[in-house]
Amino acid sequence: MDGRDTSEILVTAYSRRYHAAALKLRVTEGGLADYPADRGGVTKYGISLRFLKAEGAIDLDADGFADFDLDFDGDIDGADVRLLRWGDAVYLYHRCFWQRLDADSFAEPIGEMLFDQAVNGGIAAARKLLQRAINACLRKAPMARTRPAFLKVDGAIGEVTLAALLWVLGYPALGMPALIAAFREVAADRYRAIAAADPSQKRFLKGWLNRAEALGR
Repeated sequence: MDGRDTSEILVTAYSRRYHAAALKLRVTEGGLADYPADRGGVTKYGISLRFLKAEGAIDLDADGFADFDLDFDGDIDGADVRLLRWGDAVYLYHRCFWQRLDADSFAEPIGEMLFDQAVNGGIAAARKLLQRAINACLRKAPMARTRPAFLKVDGAIGEVTLAALLWVLGYPALGMPALIAAFREVAADRYRAIAAADPSQKRFLKGWLNRAEALGR
């Protein structure tokens, strides 16, 4: 033996596109936040306690502890959120949002907008926003002979939604600029609806609207 460490090293590589999206999200989400009105509980880098309990119970290293029971006390709680490192958040963002959305399959910045809104409101909500944005664009082309039918807003991104998306992107009077603008608006509408339904969430509305306005930039 020559004294060198021969233990296995596992490296997780991310695309430049994902890395850029994650860094932007870090600026948006910030660090540790613990607001009583936040329904997700204590949050760090956008990873809430509610989310960590649901997704952090994996045991990929088979050591008998949940991988995100970071203090090894047998449960996942606020202390574990506080112990999160940025690398942990990047892993969770990628595994639970970027990959599940298949964000790389969408043109920029559609994948990034979906990613941002999925982290903030869940994958189903993000997909519904895309469908609403497509429908908003379709309404702006009432005379187009080839215009597809309006989408059912169900969060299922299949052939029908993708075909409508391609039509919007390819229609000269619409294209990517119209889709981005529509996505921002439907995201803002969603935030306004949340605040209207639950007055305790109004304190977050200004920041949410700024977040919506930054989508696709």
